[in-house]
Amino acid sequence: MFRDKCCEFGILLKTHGVKGELLLKTVFEISENYNLAGAIFIEIDGLLVPFFIEEYTVASNQTIIVKIADINDKNKALKFVDCKIFILNDKKSKNKHNFSNSDLIGYTVNNQDGIEVGKISNFMDIPSNFLVCINYNNKEILIPFNEKLIVDFDKNKKIIILNIEEGLFNL
Repeated sequence: MFRDKCCEFGILLKTHGVKGELLLKTVFEISENYNLAGAIFIEIDGLLVPFFIEEYTVASNQTIIVKIADINDKNKALKFVDCKIFILNDKKSKNKHNFSNSDLIGYTVNNQDGIEVGKISNFMDIPSNFLVCINYNNKEILIPFNEKLIVDFDKNKKIIILNIEEGLFNL
């Protein structure tokens, strides 16, 4: 299960400012040099949904002000207050790149049998349901992208393995 590859990192306490920033309280102490760049997973309705950090500032040894990609105002940010944050267990602080949701574009999606389904061409961030758009047999299909479906996520190879229900592509 994908959740086994993650650890709880903290909770989003409140909004910060008017541009969509949030105050994140970590479950452990961090240094002022801590690198949070890359993917985080926000627990929404019991599922871990991937988001990317656009920018962040370490405010103290247990708080970070985060700006999540594509969350650009206080009203959107309010939806994430009190949500738990998870990160990959193997997340290395040496990651030097900041990501946005658009960085998923171009990732190869394989099904649970290792068969390539297609490449992510776009994404849709619908409240409580992040969707990726896959080019499949010259058609674009939308697939939910959440913890229940993610089998593995390899950022280095740009491959995402999803547990895709049989018949999904026949709709």
